Amino acid sequence: MAIRMLAIDVDGTLVSSQGNVSSYTKEVIHRAVNEGIRAVITTGRSRYFLQHVKEQLGLNEPFICNNGAEIWLDNETLFMRNALTIEKANEIMAVLNEHDLHHIWGNSIEGDFKPTDFEKPFDIAPMKIGAWFHNKETLEAVRQRLSQLDGLSITSSADLNLEVMVEHTTKANGLEKLAHHLTISMDEIMCFGDSYNDVEMFKHCGVAVAMGNANDEVKQLATYMTATNDEDGVAKAIEKYILNAAQ
Repeated sequence: MAIRMLAIDVDGTLVSSQGNVSSYTKEVIHRAVNEGIRAVITTGRSRYFLQHVKEQLGLNEPFICNNGAEIWLDNETLFMRNALTIEKANEIMAVLNEHDLHHIWGNSIEGDFKPTDFEKPFDIAPMKIGAWFHNKETLEAVRQRLSQLDGLSITSSADLNLEVMVEHTTKANGLEKLAHHLTISMDEIMCFGDSYNDVEMFKHCGVAVAMGNANDEVKQLATYMTATNDEDGVAKAIEKYILNAAQ
């Protein structure tokens, strides 16, 4: 089945270790879009953080952020948004505050939270709350506590972090909703990723491409392997499996 959509993670995938989109990757993705293929950024990052990447890429394509909590049809058109309740967000913070955490972050419809925003109860609903941990033992203890709270989706984008959203919020669910709207089947999507929050996407897309720097769980689910994010792995896979294959 022909590929009609690319679903591309950002950190460790689309951008280099310095956070940049190379000119080669940009050129290849533009070629794919010109062939009628949708190029959808699919990230755990917020819309506000993502702006710099989108400016580098220079496309007005759909994008999914906050691990699926927000879906945009283009740079200005919101399609869907799911936020935690204020009550649930404060329950999450009560668990996090019991531990010595390295860093807490998150965002709402008003923008990314500042560190001082976590020093008092929320008065606006977050779309995501994330935290970095000093060790896996503390992370697993917090994951266990959070899993006992109703209505949450919990994932990770790195070995020592957790990201918490409203129940059923994943990149895969976000892609399914967007693809349905665009009359594209999941079998027609090629996804790219490197970490744990890409796992559900890898399980549900027709073709899954793991970066050379991906963790083992992602690699085991991959249809194909490509080069690392510092070696233009996304562009090389698009050229090899789509653009050159069509010639």
